Amino acid sequence: MKKLLLGLFIVGLVGISIWYLAVKPYDYSIAFTTNTPSGIIYEKLQYWQYDHFSNAEITEESLNKKVTHKLDFEDKPLLIDWNISTLNDSVNQIKAVVHHPQNRISNRLSLLFGENKEQDSLKAELKIIRKSIEADKSNYSIKIIGKAKAPKTDCACMSLKGQLQQKAMLMMTNIGYLSDYVLEHELEMPEKPRVLVKSWDKVTNEIKFDFCFPIIQKEGLSETEKIKLKTLPSFNAMHVVFNGNYLFTHFGWYKLQDYAKKNNLNLSDQVLEVFNSNPEMGGNSIDWKTDIYTLVR
Repeated sequence: MKKLLLGLFIVGLVGISIWYLAVKPYDYSIAFTTNTPSGIIYEKLQYWQYDHFSNAEITEESLNKKVTHKLDFEDKPLLIDWNISTLNDSVNQIKAVVHHPQNRISNRLSLLFGENKEQDSLKAELKIIRKSIEADKSNYSIKIIGKAKAPKTDCACMSLKGQLQQKAMLMMTNIGYLSDYVLEHELEMPEKPRVLVKSWDKVTNEIKFDFCFPIIQKEGLSETEKIKLKTLPSFNAMHVVFNGNYLFTHFGWYKLQDYAKKNNLNLSDQVLEVFNSNPEMGGNSIDWKTDIYTLVR
């Protein structure tokens, strides 16, 4: 009986060793949780500048779910799969899953005997990332208001396109054309400037949108090559209020996406943003208010 148990133990030990050294799909993983929306986490990881690793480049990404970095630690290559997953209504998990394309067995043995400087460095890196994510929260706030009607508005508009993160820069680059048009035609602006996002390619992260100044229409008002007269429609929407720098209003989109997944809402890519504050007046950007309306199908 003892020999049988010893034999089973040896077979089990050999099997576990083979799985750990040769079959296990990754070397190790480290995780932490946060109540930050998945899209904000995703964007943070996309542009992260490592303190403990070098030569980082993205090899794979899936919007709001995963970013894979190829990088080096002390001149040894490794891959880190950053996986973002939802745990409950308000908490997301960030898990760093590490693979070594070279010297896999020696790396796993060093882990087994607790002699892995790389793993300690990654733990330190996760602490920095977590601290950065939490610190960012002092610069913005997001509140989901609920179902609403997006306002209908007559506008002078410019059609623009670019990366999602370039939206505010494109607005600043082109605002002069709209301002000159309003001044030249002595138009009244009854409402605040706004953006109507018409499409969002989630593979390329490119958006197409109209940047608009609301106006009171005048007889004989003509369009130009750049400026078109449009009526932005009213539509059934989810209303979100974002406070913070206009560079980051899309953070409100990310929070609403997480909310929609949990509440079975079918959201369109059509988003109306109404900018209620003038950045040129200065002040603390946390006081800048943007009303965000996302079309509900």
